[in-house]
Amino acid sequence: MRIDQYAFVPARGGVVAAGGELPHVADDWEVFALRDVVPGRPRYLRVAAHVALSPEHVVRLRVFEPVDEPGTAPERVRVPEALRPAFDRCLAELAGAPVPPRRSPWARRGWHEEAEAWAGMPLEQVRSWPLAATLRSGDVWFKATMLPLFRHEPAVTEALGVPRVLRADHERGWLLLEHVDGEPGADHHAALRAIAAVHRAWTERVDEALALGAWDRRAPSPLEPTLVHGDFHPWNVLDSTIIDWSDAAVASPLHDVNHYLLNVEDELRAPLIETYSHALGHDVRGAADAYEAEAYEYVAESYARITRALAEDDRWWFAGEESKWLSRAADVRAGRRPSRGS
Repeated sequence: MRIDQYAFVPARGGVVAAGGELPHVADDWEVFALRDVVPGRPRYLRVAAHVALSPEHVVRLRVFEPVDEPGTAPERVRVPEALRPAFDRCLAELAGAPVPPRRSPWARRGWHEEAEAWAGMPLEQVRSWPLAATLRSGDVWFKATMLPLFRHEPAVTEALGVPRVLRADHERGWLLLEHVDGEPGADHHAALRAIAAVHRAWTERVDEALALGAWDRRAPSPLEPTLVHGDFHPWNVLDSTIIDWSDAAVASPLHDVNHYLLNVEDELRAPLIETYSHALGHDVRGAADAYEAEAYEYVAESYARITRALAEDDRWWFAGEESKWLSRAADVRAGRRPSRGS
């Protein structure tokens, strides 16, 4: 997949241009690669357009904070035709057009300064997309999460105690977190033991989890409902520390188990279920297999909820996710192993 990126950067008298064109990088999806070709390396805000020119070629328009540099009048800037509608919308917003109300706070000018003032330290951007913004200062991490859908994440993370919360703003969905050492997916057995410990501990604390704001997604299941992660895969586990509790809910623990196992080789499924069973204190080997399709349908509904909550121009991020997970559930019900394709 080739991804070409163009920068929309407001400047004095217009926008930043180079040789009459928007600053751009070819075949590189990293936002920092694009920022490096813009004067002043401004803070990144959002993707204003993601356009597929072909199945293997995408162009993006990324918006940055203004820079105190001489700009070029917009009408004199050459813009790829596919990005012209988004470019014009960006210009309209600069002129005072209303911003979509569901746009992420961190995709708006001035938000970064508010976050730094609250944290009491300078913060470097790590990742920014419609669901969250992640920033860092040394061994301290800052996270802002999508509201109102994930408002519960600070409270749930505090209640779990790991990773350690240094400070939280529940209303704004902000967290300052202590750094956690570890590599994603480094030890699958440790990850399954860790989630089993959470499931076991919270089986008797369902009312508390709901009071913290976790979604109530209880449904018939072979196992009792408990606090579940909701997006449990190897990239959300650093050695044995589970991170990113934005999708936390009260539901069947088998959702987490099957979601994780989809992301490992088939030959690991049985031994990892055995590890989980031992840590949970309950043999779930048959139940996990019997509940696999429901687990994928659960994820499909999660993506449907997320997509409905996004601003319309951000919904491309999850295009096809709901149908992909429903297809995996259909595969299981037909006796086939589900696709792992992205």
